[in-house]
Amino acid sequence: MLRLPPPRRPHRPGTVVVRLRGQIDACSVEPTSRTLLDALGTSPTILDVDLSGVEHLSADGTGAFFAGLKAARSRGTRLTVTHAPPQVAKMLNRVGLLRLLSPDEGHDTTDS
Repeated sequence: MLRLPPPRRPHRPGTVVVRLRGQIDACSVEPTSRTLLDALGTSPTILDVDLSGVEHLSADGTGAFFAGLKAARSRGTRLTVTHAPPQVAKMLNRVGLLRLLSPDEGHDTTDS
């Protein structure tokens, strides 16, 4: 079951961090998308999605990140993912999102 905590603002101005936990699949894609869109409603410069608590990401679940990326770009917000466990990073890479959501080219988004 996906547990969605509220977005948190860290010390860096303009950045909102959303920490996702559980499984992101066809059953949880809608609430995950809603969480990302709600966080974008705060007009951050960067929306950082911490995936350290995500146990599984299915191909269907990646739809939440496609929706979030589209919405972020339309608002001029940079959407990034960090701390992706290996299976999650592999799925993001498989669908072409890992490269698009990397905080920067030199930063690894996985839990190494």
